[in-house]
Amino acid sequence: MLAWIVTGVCLFYLLVNFLLLHWAGVKPLARFINDENHLNATLARLLKPRWPGSLGHSQVRDFLLQELLDLGFHTDRDEFVDGVAFTNVMGTINPEAPNFLLLCCHYDTENLTDVEGYLGATDGAVSCAILLNMAKTLGPYLREELRKRLDIGLALVFFDGHEPMPTDRKDSSALRGSKRFVRMETLPLESIELAIALNFIGAPAQAYMSHYDNTYMLHNRLAEIELDLRESGQLAPCHLLFQKLKDHDLPDDHYPFLDEGNLVY
Repeated sequence: MLAWIVTGVCLFYLLVNFLLLHWAGVKPLARFINDENHLNATLARLLKPRWPGSLGHSQVRDFLLQELLDLGFHTDRDEFVDGVAFTNVMGTINPEAPNFLLLCCHYDTENLTDVEGYLGATDGAVSCAILLNMAKTLGPYLREELRKRLDIGLALVFFDGHEPMPTDRKDSSALRGSKRFVRMETLPLESIELAIALNFIGAPAQAYMSHYDNTYMLHNRLAEIELDLRESGQLAPCHLLFQKLKDHDLPDDHYPFLDEGNLVY
């Protein structure tokens, strides 16, 4: 699984670099430094049952906040109660910027009474690890470049309450954290140029397709970057991750943004 995750991390770095170059006109980073040790260590801290109200949940929440602080991000936490306590976690570079690229995922797991010790590896943990690893690897570069361009900022958001609670309908998609983020406008919605939601990453033979016409260009660009890297021998051997195809979508944390008219990917 690690090879696919690392390949996805590298391509995700390139996507962020491409988007920031496109919107902010920042200088592209010529060489990406891979830090697999940090990725592995971060993932290990996240791989525990972390349903709201559990010890693992509070440990992961505090870990996310501390990591973002240590990596030089301005941090915010939004606590709210809906039966139990939830906390959205956000780290920003240029928090006063008028425009943001928003990268998000969720960190909670579902409280599955019929599955002992459910870790939610591909369902949340890997996505959180990718965002934190990107923050460590690209953080100094992004802070240096964005310091020159105060009109664009980067927001990393870790949503809580993504999974349904035991009292919810079995067929419901809770999305409590992302719905609250949009409703409260933790970041003004008009300032969000693009919201990228990460989830279900790390499974064998996984492939990624485009879900929306208005961000199909971005998806195709990422697919082209992957092909270029493969042809130059810079990626570890594995199947093609980003396909130039369109597929149906599933309810996830980008839906509240989509409902408000934001570009999502």
